Amino acid sequence: MLRFAPASIVRRHACLILLLVGLSGAAHSGRADESAADEPAAEPAAEPAADPAAIDPEAIKNLKAAYPAAPAGKTRHVILLPHKERGAEGDVKVEIVAGRTIDTDGVNTVRFGGELRERDIPGWGFSYFEVDSLGAPLSTRIAPAPGTPTVRAFAAGPRMLVRYNSRLPLVVYAPEGTEIRWRLWHPEGDLAPAEAR
Repeated sequence: MLRFAPASIVRRHACLILLLVGLSGAAHSGRADESAADEPAAEPAAEPAADPAAIDPEAIKNLKAAYPAAPAGKTRHVILLPHKERGAEGDVKVEIVAGRTIDTDGVNTVRFGGELRERDIPGWGFSYFEVDSLGAPLSTRIAPAPGTPTVRAFAAGPRMLVRYNSRLPLVVYAPEGTEIRWRLWHPEGDLAPAEAR
């Protein structure tokens, strides 16, 4: 009969493995870089704040109608995407990242754990996103040089890549003190055929 380890032990081991992988990657490269495996394969595009006139009125209407205020202890974060025609939306993805701005040593990679989940709004066919908790920050363990100044930086936590739909807001409910950031991802080049082998 198979026996499974309790979830708390599995989570602890997963965190330890992530920490060890981060350490070995940092030691190999000589610095603590973000792992390429954590990022989608496309190039990110920095997006300026959306012009209010470019926001689809349908998104604002849906926000008011379907998305309730945040419950106690949480904050409702709203992303209103610039309007795009339906045919143009299929080539864009939105990355949502939860995290916090904290003091770091500027040498180690710091991340938060936690989970970003998508949930349905009953009766609407829309969804929202929820962060339960970020937990304590996880960090690689590279010793900084003596006298290294602290750096205030955004430490990312759970993230999710979702489809672009300018007619719906992206609404994230997260514990107070959590920051929600986002960016757009665009494909690089045209679709290339795969070889049959």
